[in-house]
Amino acid sequence: MSLVATAGAATAIAIAAASAAATVGTFFAYLYFVQRSEAHAARDEAMALAETRGEVIADLRRRLRLLERLLRDATEAWERRVRELEATLQRTEAEAREHAYGIQRFYAASLSDFLRTVQADLEQDPPNVQKALSRVRQLLDGERPAA
Repeated sequence: MSLVATAGAATAIAIAAASAAATVGTFFAYLYFVQRSEAHAARDEAMALAETRGEVIADLRRRLRLLERLLRDATEAWERRVRELEATLQRTEAEAREHAYGIQRFYAASLSDFLRTVQADLEQDPPNVQKALSRVRQLLDGERPAA
């Protein structure tokens, strides 16, 4: 029996060794697949991050195009407004110039009339110097002579 017992013990040891080898092999297989799944998870995360970056870049490009269009529209509106204001300024300057020329002509005509009346006063026989001086004083004092 000792041979049978030795064979049974050897078989038990062989089964225990095979079981231990299978357990170690299963453990290494588990580590290998965990490492692969972590690599896949990292790859999937990197792909998701790249996709998110792509979406952000596409959104930024859309925003940039919108802002460029808004800038172009605002620039065109500003340039149009500047042209309108310059045209209005030119019209206003022309009107002011015409108004100033009109006032100048009015005062020149008024002065001419005033001088004719003073001349008429001085050319009378006898010259009416007092009346002529009175008209000059009225003009110098700011009173407008009656026409």
